[in-house]
Amino acid sequence: MQAWRIGKAEDVTDLSGAGAALFGGRWNHPEQPALYLGLSPSGCALDPVILAGHVPTLPFKLMHLQLPSDPALYQEPSLAQLPLGWDNLPPDRPSMDFGGCWLERNEQLGLILPSATMDGTRCLLVNPRHPACNQISVLQISDFMYGKPGTRRAA
Repeated sequence: MQAWRIGKAEDVTDLSGAGAALFGGRWNHPEQPALYLGLSPSGCALDPVILAGHVPTLPFKLMHLQLPSDPALYQEPSLAQLPLGWDNLPPDRPSMDFGGCWLERNEQLGLILPSATMDGTRCLLVNPRHPACNQISVLQISDFMYGKPGTRRAA
């Protein structure tokens, strides 16, 4: 399975989930390590814009990852299995409790979830405490900057 991550140059390769553990996120509580990835480059680029409430102007890095392909390492709940309010903006307890319980069970490497910001886009919550996390490899890291065509820096 391939996935992508956008982040600041100094943080993008940190796969420990420590950043998400600082404040919590849509699918994790504070003090719960979690790694948020997109199943497409555009999917992972949209959430920072929505969460920030504006287009970030900082230069970022886009990291392309290869994850183990074993389907048993992933869970993909249907929309009916997600709690009411999972897509609240800003994120709230229903999604944090759902993802937090999944992280605590430590049964799979990844939880495939719908994006709260764009229909048809899927995200991947990775449990950095799962033993298969050490099988994740970096395929490529390139420059990424939000902006109009012609204003983006070359990769």
